[in-house]
Amino acid sequence: MESSVIAARISKLLETAPGFDRLPAEVRRRLLGEVFVRYFLPEEVILEQGSTAHEHLYIIESGSVRLTDRESGQLVDEYGEGDLFGNHGLINGGRLPFEARALEPAVCVLLGARDFRELYETHPEFAAFFNKELGGYEGEAGSRPDASSSRLLFGTTLGELVGRSPVVCAPGATAREVAQTMRAENADSVVVVEDGQVLGILSDIDLRNKIVAEGASFDTLVEELMLRDALRLDADEPVFQALMDMMQHQTYHVVVSEREGRRTRLLGVISDKDISRAQGHSPAFITERLGQTTSLQDLYGSRGETNKLLVRLERQGVKPKDLVTINTELNDHLMTRLIQLVEKELGDEHPELRVDLPWAWLSLGSEGRGEMSLLTDQDNALVYADPASEEEAARAEEWFGKLAWRANEVLAHAGFALCEGDIMARNPSLRQPASGWKKTFRDLITTPDADVLVWASVFFDLRGLYGDMELVEEVKDSILGSLDEARRFLPFMVQNALGNRPPLSFFRRFVLERSGEYRHTFNVKRRGLRPLVDAARVLSIQLGYLDSANTEDRLRHIAREIPDFKATAEDALDAYNYLTELRFMHHLRAIERGEKPNNQINPSDLNNTQQNVLKVVFATVQRVQEALARRFGLNARM
Repeated sequence: MESSVIAARISKLLETAPGFDRLPAEVRRRLLGEVFVRYFLPEEVILEQGSTAHEHLYIIESGSVRLTDRESGQLVDEYGEGDLFGNHGLINGGRLPFEARALEPAVCVLLGARDFRELYETHPEFAAFFNKELGGYEGEAGSRPDASSSRLLFGTTLGELVGRSPVVCAPGATAREVAQTMRAENADSVVVVEDGQVLGILSDIDLRNKIVAEGASFDTLVEELMLRDALRLDADEPVFQALMDMMQHQTYHVVVSEREGRRTRLLGVISDKDISRAQGHSPAFITERLGQTTSLQDLYGSRGETNKLLVRLERQGVKPKDLVTINTELNDHLMTRLIQLVEKELGDEHPELRVDLPWAWLSLGSEGRGEMSLLTDQDNALVYADPASEEEAARAEEWFGKLAWRANEVLAHAGFALCEGDIMARNPSLRQPASGWKKTFRDLITTPDADVLVWASVFFDLRGLYGDMELVEEVKDSILGSLDEARRFLPFMVQNALGNRPPLSFFRRFVLERSGEYRHTFNVKRRGLRPLVDAARVLSIQLGYLDSANTEDRLRHIAREIPDFKATAEDALDAYNYLTELRFMHHLRAIERGEKPNNQINPSDLNNTQQNVLKVVFATVQRVQEALARRFGLNARM
């Protein structure tokens, strides 16, 4: 790598690194001549516990580092890109109370002890940050959440994470006054309050974007700048919920309130940086980077980054069910960003081809259900508004055809494999105007074909991912209208749902592959999950439930709406969750070993308890299929 590239990366790192982001720009530029770069191998010890040689501050440019108390075995913290460590010894001296070890290949920028102390002594805001960090570390045991463990995400509430009273202002304050308050209070946001009511929030990002970048007056009132629709959560909510909401709403602050009888009291503000610094690594940071990345090539490694994050979170004790949720959210954000960039890139290259028609990218299959595993291919489609003329129709087909082909290829480069069955938007039959999609579903429902329905069932796992969601709802409304004529269609769907039997014999023994590469294994997706997914789909279609394609949502709706199926649906939900977690962890273990994930489970790899639970789960799948067959007057073992 050329030295100019290295210097640029270090410069960018210092601009955002905690503490260093408070230094004047000219000071950071001067530091470029003082720092140097070190590479550490996986499992390499960077700092020895008990050492009294405190020579550098370490800023992580890439990779991750774990801090551990080797004497007790307790995990102290886990740091990722942009985080720093080593400051405890530089400030406090004495024996280092933890070991720092690289979790994966790590590149660190090192600042010498003398230069660090000079900054610490001459820049109060820089020192204030490290004093705060030191105080947090040296607090009494048990007085703060274990920041690096899953307890932070799932066992710690937002109220526990709030570290200070909120900085507030009135809506009539000016931008200048608020900026001065934020500087004095060392805050990156203020809550706008009037008569005890929260009206909104204003962050330093808002001031930078709306005042500095646009050259607006510093006398502009806060009420003109604030975000009125601020994300607000109760203090009893887990940190995990805040992370998920931040990703979904693309915001970086949460206003936290506390209940006092019938009233609520403003407790404080949590930012994604607060969570990330406490946790060591944050899914919200990944989504933030995805949204800011403007190069397709820079996104191609994002799935690998997500996999590493999932492995780290699982090691910290995060439940598989929650890992699936995180994986789905991150994949949604990645795919959306890729499609956005493809649309922009194609429009810049061929502005003459672009058509001004609303359109939407549709996720189908496991993508549409929001149930993506770590082994998945593409199932997608494209819908656009009906053209007004034959000429516009021809132009629309050319434009959306090029868009779909490029998007499918880009998604493949990013780790979402091309579908072998060609269930992708580049297939002309899966790229249609709204009227075409309405006819496709109407024909499927009114004149069903068993051969077609084997793969067309994924159409009913429909979810709008990107674009004009009104088009998606228009297609769903049309499907709902056609379901009145579904008398012949549903039995075909039921037959499809009964086609895959769980791998359990009459004598409750596992039925396994007898030869080939996967000898002595069973396919957990085809023989376990798919029968439940198919059953939930067909019953939801019968009920006209199209609000969600998610299997859990479908099963809960079925339990509510079909009284004599309630117990079966609830058992099916438990079985589905168990098999989902089993499959996800099987994939995660393969990734840890550097292998490509598959769906083949060998029962001998499970302990006796797990095998017995799995037999109960497969017996439940059999009962679900039998109940489904009885409901439609069919033989479950056909």
